[in-house]
Amino acid sequence: MAKNTASQKAEEIESKIDSGASELQGKVREGAKKVDEVLENEDVKRATKRAEDEVNRLKAELAEFQRKAGPKLQEAEHFLCSPTAITFYKGLVTGVALVLAYKKYAEKRF
Repeated sequence: MAKNTASQKAEEIESKIDSGASELQGKVREGAKKVDEVLENEDVKRATKRAEDEVNRLKAELAEFQRKAGPKLQEAEHFLCSPTAITFYKGLVTGVALVLAYKKYAEKRF
């Protein structure tokens, strides 16, 4: 009887140890998942921060280019829309029209 009781006690203790180990293993897995989630979120936060910094840098660079290019664009716009340039365009179109008309005339003639 003493052996039987000791054996039962040993089995109870073994069962408790097994259930405690299983429970502990489950909690360790949950903790590991939480740590992984935190690390992933930290990586996402770092990547987001780097992307925002890059966007802000590019916006500043674009603003600087626009500021520097503003006078040159205005100068080019005035040059291309000046009366002299418009007269040149008219002459060019007229010249091309004359050349095409002569080509058509010459093809019909011969």
